[in-house]
Amino acid sequence: MRYNSGIICYAATKMNKDLYKGALIMASLLVVLVVGAFALSDDGAQKAGCVGRAIGSGVSLSSIASVCGLGR
Repeated sequence: MRYNSGIICYAATKMNKDLYKGALIMASLLVVLVVGAFALSDDGAQKAGCVGRAIGSGVSLSSIASVCGLGR
């Protein structure tokens, strides 16, 4: 009986790893879609650069929209 419980634990661990892989793939897909939306918008490359510089400079995430003019 002990052997069967080991198989069940292995299957559950593999399922958790697959779940994490799927979540990572979905998160990366979301990031790609957001970056693509920036790139395709008016002045997208400039706005994406502004957001990158703002994050690098330590501007708070709530202030980035006003700093880079994303609301216009």
